[in-house]
Amino acid sequence: MIIPTITYQSSVDPAELVQKLTHWSLFGTVALSGVEPADCESLETVVKRVGGLVDLGIELSQYDETVALALLNAGATTILSKDPQQDFGAVPDDRISFVIDDDSPDAAIPSGYLVALAQPSADRIGELEMARFDCLIDAQLLTADLITDFFKTVLVSDRPDELWSTIIVDPLGTALGLAYSNYESLHHAIENRVGTYWSRSRGGLWIKGETSGATQQMINIRMDCDRDCLRFMVTQDPPGFCHRDTHTCFGAERTIQAVMERLSSRINETDEKSFTRKLANDAKMLETKLLEEAKELSDASQQDDDYEIAWEAADVLYFSLVAMLKNGVTLERVHQELARRMNRVVRRKNKLENPESN
Repeated sequence: MIIPTITYQSSVDPAELVQKLTHWSLFGTVALSGVEPADCESLETVVKRVGGLVDLGIELSQYDETVALALLNAGATTILSKDPQQDFGAVPDDRISFVIDDDSPDAAIPSGYLVALAQPSADRIGELEMARFDCLIDAQLLTADLITDFFKTVLVSDRPDELWSTIIVDPLGTALGLAYSNYESLHHAIENRVGTYWSRSRGGLWIKGETSGATQQMINIRMDCDRDCLRFMVTQDPPGFCHRDTHTCFGAERTIQAVMERLSSRINETDEKSFTRKLANDAKMLETKLLEEAKELSDASQQDDDYEIAWEAADVLYFSLVAMLKNGVTLERVHQELARRMNRVVRRKNKLENPESN
């Protein structure tokens, strides 16, 4: 797959860099090159913002073990290097990705290496994709034409109309529905970063939400392992993806997202008898309940009673969701934070443990 590469510049505003990394997370992974060790402290804030949202590889201009560990602990996924002889110290082997320049297309590429393409073409990217090699490409060279041509090169279809089946999911991975794509619709989706599909009934582009208002912003796009199906991850505006005004085309489901929507409606309604509304408007009450239920969950965890633990955990989750909603924090944001923490390579110190054990 394509890995867009952005050259780091310390003069760039951190918010602008976050926006650029998010924009180029179209394929799930972004590389940041030219990072000086002295830039680590200022860069950590950026990495924390995007870690978990995108797999971020970082190439240091000069290797520094302390800096590499700090960036990985902030949320970076891998350290990129062109020197297989480098001693990476405490950085785990599976957190290092080696890069080779594609100077000679006929030269053997070591297994697992990333290939840096200075002059990318759809055919060359496709050849490497078929051989299961990912390509590092300067983001400034990535046009909608090049990207769509690459997909056309590698995607296959067994349909008479040669359309590509396209699964649409939200940021939590919930399947919203099934649609179809072709070159034209895929090009429009990539160029405009919106949910765009091919309408078989109308024989033309279907830009989701163009008439209904239930628009989609594209987060990323993936192919399945057989390259005969696409997956669009999108943010879906209300009332949902389905023409029946539901979030998914599979009807109402008791998902955590459905719980969030129910709680949100309770908070925003005018019924003063609503306990959820009272909690959201009474900070002291919410604090008291959070502490109370956390203690009850802690007590239940000492018992051999899975029902009681599930009951108390549900209470803690309910009050946590209310705290999130009243402050505008989404499930996607919490999911991103948990994913970012999975990238840590150094265990956090626990004050309750013996300091010598850390």
